[in-house]
Amino acid sequence: MIVLGDGRVVASLRDRGLLEVLEPTGAAAPLARRCLVPVAREPVGLAMTPDRATLLVASRWEPALTSFATADLRRLGELPLARDPTAVVASADGRRALVAHAVGGRISAVALGDGGAPTAARELSTDGVEWRRRAVVGKKPTAPRLMPSGAARSAPPGLEGLLPSDAPAPVRAERRGSQGFALARAASGAVFAPIALVDPGREASGGGYGAARAQTVIHHIAVVDAAGERADVPPVSTHLGTQGCQLPRAAAIAPAEEVLLVACLGRDEVIAYDARAAIPGQPGAPGSVRDRELYRARVGFGPTAIAVDGARGRAVVFTRFDGELTILPAVRAPASAVISAPSKELSGELPVVVLPRASRLDEQRAEGQRLFHAAGGRRIAFDGRACASCHPDGRDDALTWSTPEGPRQTPMLMGRLVGTAPYGWLGDKKDLEGHFARTLSRLGGAGLTAGERDAIFAYLRAMEPPGGAADLTAEERAALVAPPPAGAAGAGAIAAGARAALAARGEALFHAREAGCSSCHLGDELTTDGARHDVRSATRFDAVRAFETPSLRFVGRSAPYYHDGRYPTLLALLQGVDGSMGHTAHLSAEDRRALVAYLESL
Repeated sequence: MIVLGDGRVVASLRDRGLLEVLEPTGAAAPLARRCLVPVAREPVGLAMTPDRATLLVASRWEPALTSFATADLRRLGELPLARDPTAVVASADGRRALVAHAVGGRISAVALGDGGAPTAARELSTDGVEWRRRAVVGKKPTAPRLMPSGAARSAPPGLEGLLPSDAPAPVRAERRGSQGFALARAASGAVFAPIALVDPGREASGGGYGAARAQTVIHHIAVVDAAGERADVPPVSTHLGTQGCQLPRAAAIAPAEEVLLVACLGRDEVIAYDARAAIPGQPGAPGSVRDRELYRARVGFGPTAIAVDGARGRAVVFTRFDGELTILPAVRAPASAVISAPSKELSGELPVVVLPRASRLDEQRAEGQRLFHAAGGRRIAFDGRACASCHPDGRDDALTWSTPEGPRQTPMLMGRLVGTAPYGWLGDKKDLEGHFARTLSRLGGAGLTAGERDAIFAYLRAMEPPGGAADLTAEERAALVAPPPAGAAGAGAIAAGARAALAARGEALFHAREAGCSSCHLGDELTTDGARHDVRSATRFDAVRAFETPSLRFVGRSAPYYHDGRYPTLLALLQGVDGSMGHTAHLSAEDRRALVAYLESL
C-alpha cells in the first residue's frame, strides 16, 4: 500500500485485480473505502513520482506498468512488460520508472511521458559473475599473502588484494540474476536491488541441480545508477553460504541514517546494510561480506514489506504468514539494543503488533507455506535453498538447470499438480511422493517427515491464479470508479474484442487435425496424455531422447520453452518445431499469432 499526498491510502488487492482507495474519517476510526480502481491482474508494486502527481502500479500476472493521476485516479497509460514484474520505484527526476522482475535477471527502465504515461521500456541485466579460488590438489594450505601491486595474474577489478600471491588464477563462474522482488531508492538517486545470483551449472557438467557441492545461490545487491541507465552488479568474491538472504522480498532506505533494510523471507530476518557503501553487502577491500552489514533482526514468519518512519528512526515490518507488524530501529547504531557477535543479531525483545485477521489457510497449508519458503537450513538442499528458490510463489524461476540427465527447465507448479501424473520431464515418477523424494536426494537435502511433505503438497494444490474483473462481487462492482472516457473505453473494448477473436481462431487451429496439437495435450485443461514422445528435442547432453508431454495450463506465463529453455517465446517455439511437435509450417503468420493468443489465454 501507499499513502498519497492528501492522506488517502491506496492498497493493491493482488488477488482481485483492483486498487482500493481508502480515506481516514477520524483519529480513532477505521479507514473508509472510497472506491475501487481496476488494474491489470495481480498488482503487487506501488510507487509515486517525486512530485506525487503520478501513481505507478506494477502487475505481475498480466505483466504491465500502469500509471494513474493521483488527484482523481484517472488512468494515464499502460505498458506491457516482460514476465513477472514486482517492485517499482520512480527515478529522482520523475522521468522514468524502474521495475524489478521476480525472474529473468532483469530490471526494466521505463520512460514516463510528460503526462506520466509509460511510453517505452528497456531491460537492464542483473546477471553477474563469481570469482572462485582454484583448488590445487596436493598442495598444503599456506597463510594467504596479498598480491603485490601490478601483479600480472588476472583478477576481478578491485579484488586483486583478496587473492594470495601464490594462488593460481581465479575461476570465473557465470551467475544468473533471480528473486528480483525489491527496490529502494537512496537520497543520491541510486536504486538498490537486492537479488540472488544463481549458478544453474554448466551445460556439460550436470552440476547445477544438486550434483556439484558449490554454493548455488548467493545473496547480492545490484545498484542502478541515478540516471537509470545501467545496473551495476560487481563480481562476487566472498559470500555468506547458507547465512545469506536467499529470498529477498522487500527493501527500504532510512535516508537520514543511510541504512538499507532488506527483508529476508524464509530466514525471517531483516538485515541492515550500510547504504553509504558503493555496493552494500559487497566488500571494497579484503574482508568478509559482513563488513558492510550493520546488524540483523529476527522478525515473525514471512517478512514481505517494510516501511520506514524516518522522524522516529524506526521501521515497521509486515510478516505475511503470521499477520504481525514488528517495530525495528532504522538507525546505524541502535542505542537500545545489543548487537551479538559474530551473528550481528539484535538481542532483546522487539515490539510486535498482532493484526486481527482471518487466515485463508488451514493449519496444514499454513505449515506447508512456511516449509516451502524455509531457507538457510539443509533439510531441502545442502546449500540452504528453499522450494521457493526455484519456484517463487509456486511458479518457476525461468532458469534451465544442469542435471546428470541433461539440461532441465524449471516447471511451474501452480495449477499443474492435480491430474498431470506422471511427474518430471521424463514422466518416470508416477506420484508426487516419488518425485519429491528424488528432488530432495538430488539437492542433498536432509529430508522432511511425511507430514511435512504432505503439508507442502496441500499448500501447492490449493494455489490458484490471481483473480480479475470477471471474479468481482456485486459489492465490489458497485464500488468501481467511473469508466474511462468514451474514446479510451471504446478503444480498450475494441482491443479486448480483437484479442478474444484471435484467441478463438487459435483454439480452432489448435484442435484441427492438420496441426495435431490436441493429440497429445488432452481435455479441457490441455494437461497431458501421460506419454513420452521423441520430438527431436534432445541435446547432446541428454541421456534419453523422449520426454513426457507437459501441461499447457498457464503456459503463456512460463517462458522460456522446451525442456532446455531454448525458445524464449511461444511464437519462436511454433516457428521452430514444425514436423517434430505438431505441424505449423502450413500456418500463415497471422494464424501463428492466433495460436499464440489462444495458448496465452489458457
